[in-house]
Amino acid sequence: MTPDWKGMRQNMYSPHRPPEWPDGVRGISMEGTAFVGVHTATGELYWDGKKVVIQKPVTLGTLERCLVAAAAVGTFGVFVLEHGRSIGWWLSPQRN
Repeated sequence: MTPDWKGMRQNMYSPHRPPEWPDGVRGISMEGTAFVGVHTATGELYWDGKKVVIQKPVTLGTLERCLVAAAAVGTFGVFVLEHGRSIGWWLSPQRN
């Protein structure tokens, strides 16, 4: 017996959803689980024949890492200078 895919699509979402979920997000009903699939060769996930895309987090490039390191070193240097000045390791610059 062939499944009634059109009828199953009408009931693929659960009528219940937690109130804290964003608008438009719905749970999958038990019938809806038939629409989840995995590509046998690649292991990619599909929902109702459409590939589920999972984005990887953006990583910093070499330039960005160097800028972050320079900012961290500069911030630490200012901290050391101000801390040394506050406990009297060296004198503050004289102001006229």
